[in-house]
Amino acid sequence: MIKKGISRVMILALLLNFSLWVNVGVFSTVAEATAESTTFNCTSYGVTTSVPVGTTLPAGWIIANNIGSTITAKCLIGAPTGATTVAMLGSAIPSGWVVIEQTSTWLNLKNSNGANYGETYTIVPISPLPNGWVTINRTDSVVWIKNLIGAPTGATVTILIGSPIPSGWVIINEIGSTYTIKKL
Repeated sequence: MIKKGISRVMILALLLNFSLWVNVGVFSTVAEATAESTTFNCTSYGVTTSVPVGTTLPAGWIIANNIGSTITAKCLIGAPTGATTVAMLGSAIPSGWVVIEQTSTWLNLKNSNGANYGETYTIVPISPLPNGWVTINRTDSVVWIKNLIGAPTGATVTILIGSPIPSGWVIINEIGSTYTIKKL
């Protein structure tokens, strides 16, 4: 009975340890008191800093690496449109970034901020959809999205039903699993 109880405690301890390791990337958008604000001085895209595991990262920062009790945080603020970077699984995905590839330990991210009207990206289903973008096609493992920001008045696009419809666009037709939308 005692051996069984000890085994359960050991399993719970291992699960908790694994859970804490995996979840180091659950972040809020504000740096908390666990790290000094000067630690996250983002002077330009790509700046890195080392902080203890469990540190809350501010918006625009990802976990670029995890070695023991230290993580390397990377600033993505100011990245050029289309820039790609690798983030550890568990990193928050900054606004306007999409996931273009995923493994069991990392995410390959791409910056969609500033993309031209009509540009399309291929992303994975877990990826967030940036504001102003729509889903135009999908399979179980791939999603195709299109940027509608900057579209001229009268432009029409066919999107999948269920895709968010950006402000200033209206549905003009429905065929099967698609809508045709028009910019007013």
